Amino acid sequence: MESSDIVGYVDPLISFPGDKPAVKVSCTRSTFTSKVFRLCAGSSHPNAPPISHQSIDAIPQQTHQGTPQFSCIGSLARIESWIGPGLDVVQSISISLWCQPTLPSESKHEQFLFSSIDIGQSGGFECLLDEDGCLHLRVGGPSEIQEIRLSTTLIKNQWYHLQFTIEIDPGIVTFNGQSKPRDIGEQSAYFEEKHRLAHKAHLTSDSPFTVASNSGKHGPSPQPQASCSFNGKIDGLKVETTSKGTIYTLLDFDFSLDIPTDRIRDSSNGLYGKLINSPSRAVTGHDWDASQSDWTRASYGYGALHFHDDDLDDAMWNTSFRLELPRDLRSGCYAVFVDDGKTIDWIPFFVKPDPKQSQVPPVALIIPTFTYAAYANEHLFDESRTVHFLAEGRDIDKYSKLMMKRPDLGMSLYDSHNDGSGTCYSTVKRAILNMRPDYCMWLFDGPREFAADLWFVDFLEREVGARGYDVITDHQISECGAELLKKYKVLLSCSHPEYLTFAMLDSYSAFLHFGGHFMYLGGNGYYWVTTHDPARPHRIEVRRAEAGCRTFGLPPGNWHHSLTGEPGGLWRSRGRPPNCLFGLGSCAMGVGKGTGYGITAEARLHPRVSRFFRGLQTDEVIGDFGLVQGAASGDEIDRLDYELGTPRNAVIVATTKLAGGHSDEYMLFNEETLFPMVDTTGTASDKVRSDIVFFETPRGGAVFSVGSINWVGALAWNTFDNSVATITRNVLQDFLAHADANRRCSGPAAG
Repeated sequence: MESSDIVGYVDPLISFPGDKPAVKVSCTRSTFTSKVFRLCAGSSHPNAPPISHQSIDAIPQQTHQGTPQFSCIGSLARIESWIGPGLDVVQSISISLWCQPTLPSESKHEQFLFSSIDIGQSGGFECLLDEDGCLHLRVGGPSEIQEIRLSTTLIKNQWYHLQFTIEIDPGIVTFNGQSKPRDIGEQSAYFEEKHRLAHKAHLTSDSPFTVASNSGKHGPSPQPQASCSFNGKIDGLKVETTSKGTIYTLLDFDFSLDIPTDRIRDSSNGLYGKLINSPSRAVTGHDWDASQSDWTRASYGYGALHFHDDDLDDAMWNTSFRLELPRDLRSGCYAVFVDDGKTIDWIPFFVKPDPKQSQVPPVALIIPTFTYAAYANEHLFDESRTVHFLAEGRDIDKYSKLMMKRPDLGMSLYDSHNDGSGTCYSTVKRAILNMRPDYCMWLFDGPREFAADLWFVDFLEREVGARGYDVITDHQISECGAELLKKYKVLLSCSHPEYLTFAMLDSYSAFLHFGGHFMYLGGNGYYWVTTHDPARPHRIEVRRAEAGCRTFGLPPGNWHHSLTGEPGGLWRSRGRPPNCLFGLGSCAMGVGKGTGYGITAEARLHPRVSRFFRGLQTDEVIGDFGLVQGAASGDEIDRLDYELGTPRNAVIVATTKLAGGHSDEYMLFNEETLFPMVDTTGTASDKVRSDIVFFETPRGGAVFSVGSINWVGALAWNTFDNSVATITRNVLQDFLAHADANRRCSGPAAG
């Protein structure tokens, strides 16, 4: 099959058995078929397990009508019910606001500051920037919309106060503006213009009043849609009218109110507006002076919204059909396979365990859905963007090529917006093309995240059987907490559990405190502060602050999350490094060939740890092979560090330094270095390494952590017949046996 043009998503992404999630498909051909599969190994490689997806026959194959669907990207605010229909009885109207354009002349489309234009009635008013950054004002007339091109051109990143006054009859437009100095070497500039319209102004409009976009309809279309959203910040928008010498305030928005929500509040008439496609909130405004960097404590300085022409929160595609999930469907990773006869797509979704299931299995695999959301449709291969990697000479797969063709599918938390600012929000209400079972990540020429994590599913199918484990997700843990985790004896992470909320940290802590067993089988885990609102479960928020391995950093004053007000950045910077719970913390990254691990002398003599090596040669290097980067330790890696909270009883089971270590293509993360910044590469720094650690907890639990994203690629090597799989299997069996023994010992006492 050729590169897919058929593409889709399931909404919601995560469901219970018995639910009826919607499947939303964009298809250019007249019909397509659908079939549901339970996913296991999905990547092709001579040394990988065979692709082993399982057909769900209880959901029959169906044929559906095909329709192209394209999202309308770009953020805006919309006020549906306002006084627009009665404006012709006033003498004049005045619209004032602060704005800071961030891409005034390079967006290649008109950018609207506000609009109430009603084309059907030739009424209303709107202001926009043309492709050169010049201001235009459009005003309704008796039979057509009238337009004035002002002589003022706005400059990137400069704050302006703008005021537009429209006198209805005889149709006089007055514009006043003032720029705010960007630095101490600059002074304010003042603008004033007056223009006469060809006809009397006609302001009556049944359209909503919109901020940062036009007043047209917002939704999916069968053709690609050009964005018309403003790139930049808007603050302190106010609309006033004059009638018989009296000034009336129609709209007066303070965007610092209701920051955690998707609504804006008018302080004059009690009206509310709705934010569409998640403009950035909790950002600094025109009057921010650095006296307070926490918006929850500030009395001023946070009255702005930052709009972008590529924001996306909900693709809003029409539903093509609904799935009827059987009530006895196992928890797991699933996909709707769609085929239009020419192109195909695997549309993933997840099924949660039935809360009423009679018997809970002993093991749960945690699917890192927050990580999938954070990386969703990552474009770092695109060298035309402000934030990118040097991808020269690297191949990109069919899904990355389709991302280039479909900018309406949005971007990741690793990409910059078109105006160069960093992203804060990501959504799963869209087609996520790098969350496909056969996705090949361009930087490593192999599967990453979801596609790689399916090898864990295949491993558990073989080791504990179809009914021996549940699949749960980050979203569930964030919402349900420790009560969900306590159902299980052993928890397994996937390869890259990078993003988690405060509530999730508390849940993991409680699980371990009460004697749970945890296998952290990845790297760069539990790293970034993440917030998630159960009322809008499709969205996560991350604020890149002053430290961390990141592709951009947000400006000072923008580091506190809008959803909760808590400070963003690294959990390490918040005093909750992953070392405290899992024994390891992320330390380095590299894109070159990985390396294996050498077993330590202490581990060989440890009475319990030594049993993890059953079936291995005593001098064997662990994982000097792998399906990604050629070894078990690669990509982003973790190490033990007692100063960062690794428990004192932790045993280093194995370390890459005993197997030759990493090359100089691996470098320390910036939070690991202080002045002088030398000896930061693999051969020069003892800190650049992967450790495997094990420790026991006071109530009979234990933790086993491997310190590498690429452990799973070695696990699956030669269809799980290798040293990495042997150790993982031995640890899992040991943990299950100890968990059973602990429950037998505690059972009578509990009774």
